[in-house]
Amino acid sequence: MQVLEDLYMGDIHPSERSFKKGSQYAKALNDAVKAGDALLDTFTEKQKEQFEVYMTAQREVNVLTDCETFCYAFRLGAKIMMDVLMDSTMKEI
Repeated sequence: MQVLEDLYMGDIHPSERSFKKGSQYAKALNDAVKAGDALLDTFTEKQKEQFEVYMTAQREVNVLTDCETFCYAFRLGAKIMMDVLMDSTMKEI
């Protein structure tokens, strides 16, 4: 049960992610940052403030969505394991 101990002790952080340099995700993130920076350069100070309010709200939505997706996927995985372990129709080969 090492995984459960690690989770309990705070050694596993499901919300933290890493990615490989040069990966498709890294490229998409870089493109998004460049596009955002270019967009911000065209904004007035008032527009920048409003955009920051929007971005803060969007980050909150992303956190809630990620949490819900994690919980759903974890429960689905557990249901799959229960189904596999409870299948009495399996025949030994």
